[in-house]
Amino acid sequence: MDLPLPGAPDDGDQSDLAALDFSAAVEDPGEADLAVVLGGYMPPSASGESERGTPDFFAHVDSRDYHDPVGVSDDLATPMFEVTNPPGTVTVTTLVDGRVHQIDLSPNVTTLTEALLAEEIVVIAGLATQDARSAQYTFMLEGMREHGHDNVATRDFLNRELDLPTPEQAHAVRAELFRARYAGEE
Repeated sequence: MDLPLPGAPDDGDQSDLAALDFSAAVEDPGEADLAVVLGGYMPPSASGESERGTPDFFAHVDSRDYHDPVGVSDDLATPMFEVTNPPGTVTVTTLVDGRVHQIDLSPNVTTLTEALLAEEIVVIAGLATQDARSAQYTFMLEGMREHGHDNVATRDFLNRELDLPTPEQAHAVRAELFRARYAGEE
Protein backbone atom coordinates (compact mmCIF):
# COMPACT_ATOMS: atom_id res chain seq x y z
CA MET A 1 0.00 0.00 0.00
CA ASP A 2 1.41 3.38 -1.02
CA LEU A 3 0.94 6.18 1.49
CA PRO A 4 0.75 9.75 0.22
CA LEU A 5 3.91 11.78 0.70
CA PRO A 6 3.80 14.69 3.14
CA GLY A 7 2.36 17.80 1.55
CA ALA A 8 1.10 15.90 -1.48
CA PRO A 9 -2.51 16.12 -2.51
CA ASP A 10 -4.33 12.89 -1.79
CA ASP A 11 -5.49 12.43 -5.37
CA GLY A 12 -3.17 9.55 -6.19
CA ASP A 13 -0.90 11.84 -8.25
CA GLN A 14 2.48 11.77 -6.58
CA SER A 15 5.54 13.66 -7.74
CA ASP A 16 9.10 13.69 -6.43
CA LEU A 17 8.65 17.29 -5.31
CA ALA A 18 5.76 16.33 -3.05
CA ALA A 19 8.29 14.87 -0.61
CA LEU A 20 9.57 18.37 0.07
CA ASP A 21 7.12 19.61 2.65
CA PHE A 22 7.91 23.26 3.26
CA SER A 23 4.93 23.84 5.51
CA ALA A 24 7.15 23.08 8.55
CA ALA A 25 9.46 25.98 7.62
CA VAL A 26 6.88 28.52 8.77
CA GLU A 27 8.21 30.11 11.95
CA ASP A 28 6.67 28.75 15.09
CA PRO A 29 5.30 31.72 17.07
CA GLY A 30 6.36 29.99 20.30
CA GLU A 31 9.98 29.78 19.12
CA ALA A 32 12.25 32.32 20.81
CA ASP A 33 14.87 34.36 19.01
CA LEU A 34 18.41 33.77 20.31
CA ALA A 35 18.88 37.50 20.90
CA VAL A 36 15.76 37.48 23.07
CA VAL A 37 16.97 34.43 25.00
CA LEU A 38 20.41 35.95 25.61
CA GLY A 39 19.11 39.50 25.95
CA GLY A 40 19.43 39.41 29.73
CA TYR A 41 23.07 38.36 29.60
CA MET A 42 25.57 41.06 30.40
CA PRO A 43 29.32 40.63 30.81
CA PRO A 44 30.61 40.64 34.38
CA SER A 45 30.95 44.00 36.04
CA ALA A 46 34.01 45.23 37.88
CA SER A 47 32.28 44.35 41.16
CA GLY A 48 32.83 40.67 40.49
CA GLU A 49 29.23 39.81 39.72
CA SER A 50 27.42 39.59 36.42
CA GLU A 51 24.40 41.77 35.87
CA ARG A 52 22.26 38.85 37.03
CA GLY A 53 24.06 38.82 40.37
CA THR A 54 25.93 35.57 39.80
CA PRO A 55 29.61 35.45 40.77
CA ASP A 56 32.19 35.94 38.06
CA PHE A 57 34.94 33.36 38.47
CA PHE A 58 37.67 35.59 37.03
CA ALA A 59 36.69 38.81 38.86
CA HIS A 60 38.99 38.23 41.85
CA VAL A 61 41.96 37.30 39.70
CA ASP A 62 44.34 39.84 38.28
CA SER A 63 45.98 37.89 35.49
CA ARG A 64 49.00 40.21 35.65
CA ASP A 65 49.96 38.38 38.84
CA TYR A 66 50.75 35.28 36.82
CA HIS A 67 52.51 36.67 33.78
CA ASP A 68 54.77 39.53 32.93
CA PRO A 69 52.92 42.85 32.47
CA VAL A 70 53.70 42.90 28.75
CA GLY A 71 51.98 39.54 28.31
CA VAL A 72 48.46 40.29 29.52
CA SER A 73 45.52 42.41 28.44
CA ASP A 74 44.04 44.85 30.95
CA ASP A 75 40.53 44.03 29.73
CA LEU A 76 38.52 42.99 32.80
CA ALA A 77 35.77 41.20 30.90
CA THR A 78 38.00 38.66 29.14
CA PRO A 79 41.54 37.85 30.21
CA MET A 80 43.83 37.75 27.19
CA PHE A 81 47.43 36.69 26.94
CA GLU A 82 49.88 38.24 24.52
CA VAL A 83 53.32 37.06 23.48
CA THR A 84 55.69 38.93 21.17
CA ASN A 85 58.80 37.35 19.74
CA PRO A 86 62.12 39.04 20.67
CA PRO A 87 62.60 40.60 17.20
CA GLY A 88 59.15 42.18 17.65
CA THR A 89 57.83 40.94 14.32
CA VAL A 90 55.01 38.66 15.52
CA THR A 91 52.56 39.19 18.39
CA VAL A 92 49.87 36.64 19.17
CA THR A 93 47.00 37.28 21.59
CA THR A 94 45.00 34.35 22.97
CA LEU A 95 41.86 34.06 25.04
CA VAL A 96 41.95 32.38 28.44
CA ASP A 97 40.97 29.05 26.87
CA GLY A 98 44.04 29.19 24.62
CA ARG A 99 42.28 30.03 21.36
CA VAL A 100 44.06 32.58 19.21
CA HIS A 101 42.25 35.91 19.33
CA GLN A 102 44.54 38.08 17.22
CA ILE A 103 47.83 37.98 15.33
CA ASP A 104 49.72 41.23 14.80
CA LEU A 105 52.63 41.49 12.38
CA SER A 106 55.16 44.29 12.19
CA PRO A 107 56.20 45.73 8.81
CA ASN A 108 59.54 43.92 9.25
CA VAL A 109 57.93 40.54 8.52
CA THR A 110 58.36 41.26 4.82
CA THR A 111 61.98 40.16 5.23
CA LEU A 112 60.82 36.65 6.21
CA THR A 113 59.80 33.95 3.76
CA GLU A 114 56.23 32.71 4.00
CA ALA A 115 57.41 29.43 5.52
CA LEU A 116 59.50 31.19 8.19
CA LEU A 117 56.66 33.59 8.98
CA ALA A 118 54.19 30.72 9.31
CA GLU A 119 56.60 28.86 11.59
CA GLU A 120 57.13 31.99 13.70
CA ILE A 121 53.38 32.52 14.09
CA VAL A 122 52.89 28.89 15.16
CA VAL A 123 55.72 29.08 17.72
CA ILE A 124 54.52 32.36 19.24
CA ALA A 125 50.88 31.18 19.24
CA GLY A 126 52.01 28.07 21.12
CA LEU A 127 53.67 30.23 23.77
CA ALA A 128 50.60 32.46 24.12
CA THR A 129 48.41 29.37 24.45
CA GLN A 130 50.80 28.04 27.09
CA ASP A 131 50.41 31.29 29.04
CA ALA A 132 46.62 31.06 28.84
CA ARG A 133 46.68 27.43 29.99
CA SER A 134 48.92 28.35 32.92
CA ALA A 135 46.37 31.01 33.88
CA GLN A 136 43.68 28.31 33.81
CA TYR A 137 45.86 26.34 36.22
CA THR A 138 46.09 29.33 38.58
CA PHE A 139 42.37 30.18 38.35
CA MET A 140 41.38 26.58 39.03
CA LEU A 141 43.90 26.18 41.85
CA GLU A 142 42.59 29.29 43.60
CA GLY A 143 39.00 28.22 43.07
CA MET A 144 39.66 24.77 44.49
CA ARG A 145 41.58 26.28 47.43
CA GLU A 146 38.59 28.52 48.22
CA HIS A 147 36.44 25.39 48.37
CA GLY A 148 38.81 23.73 50.83
CA HIS A 149 40.56 21.25 48.55
CA ASP A 150 44.07 20.02 49.33
CA ASN A 151 46.67 21.98 47.35
CA VAL A 152 49.01 19.05 46.68
CA ALA A 153 46.26 16.82 45.33
CA THR A 154 44.76 19.70 43.36
CA ARG A 155 48.11 20.66 41.82
CA ASP A 156 48.72 17.05 40.86
CA PHE A 157 45.25 16.78 39.29
CA LEU A 158 45.63 20.01 37.32
CA ASN A 159 49.10 19.14 36.11
CA ARG A 160 48.71 15.42 35.38
CA GLU A 161 45.06 14.92 34.55
CA LEU A 162 44.28 18.23 32.85
CA ASP A 163 47.81 18.75 31.53
CA LEU A 164 47.78 22.40 32.60
CA PRO A 165 51.22 23.95 33.12
CA THR A 166 52.02 26.05 36.14
CA PRO A 167 52.90 29.69 35.44
CA GLU A 168 56.48 28.83 36.37
CA GLN A 169 56.56 25.99 33.83
CA ALA A 170 55.11 28.23 31.10
CA HIS A 171 57.65 30.94 31.87
CA ALA A 172 60.52 28.42 31.81
CA VAL A 173 59.38 27.04 28.43
CA ARG A 174 59.21 30.57 27.01
CA ALA A 175 62.62 31.53 28.40
CA GLU A 176 64.27 28.37 27.06
CA LEU A 177 62.66 28.71 23.64
CA PHE A 178 63.61 32.38 23.39
CA ARG A 179 67.15 31.58 24.50
CA ALA A 180 67.55 28.76 21.97
CA ARG A 181 65.67 30.30 19.04
CA TYR A 182 66.65 33.94 19.26
CA ALA A 183 70.18 33.86 20.67
CA GLY A 184 71.82 37.19 19.86
CA GLU A 185 68.71 38.76 18.25
CA GLU A 186 67.45 40.78 21.22
